[in-house]
Amino acid sequence: MIFSLFILALNLVFVLRLAEDKIKPIYKLIYLFEREKNLERPTIQGLWFNLGVFLSFLLFTKECATVGIVLTAVGDGFAGLIGYHFGRIRIGQKSLEGFFAFFVSSSLALWPFVGAFALLIAFVGAVVEILPKNIDDNFLLPLVGSALACII
Repeated sequence: MIFSLFILALNLVFVLRLAEDKIKPIYKLIYLFEREKNLERPTIQGLWFNLGVFLSFLLFTKECATVGIVLTAVGDGFAGLIGYHFGRIRIGQKSLEGFFAFFVSSSLALWPFVGAFALLIAFVGAVVEILPKNIDDNFLLPLVGSALACII
């Protein structure tokens, strides 16, 4: 819980990035790694993810929250990498290859935590990732994964 609050506070510093010249060098570094679509609002995905993590630990047991976090960190990471570099079959702004990368990677990562239920959680997570929505998937995925882990 304290770690989540620390991460949330750290993201607040990032949001206030233009307030002081002292932290501008940090943002120059962040811009090097940020996706082109996020250049107007750098670190926004990290902020949404940390908010989702914080709420997951607040609303669910630590075991369930861990499942949601692993689902997001592994699945979303692999979906982004594979989808960006190898994605050919488009589904809106995402790719079918990214969908499968999410499913396979998060299934493997979740198996030690929940056994065969990893397949169900990974599939639902991949669907949440690929569907168009108004709420950032980095916020939704930890919550959805945590809720599913508690239900099963």
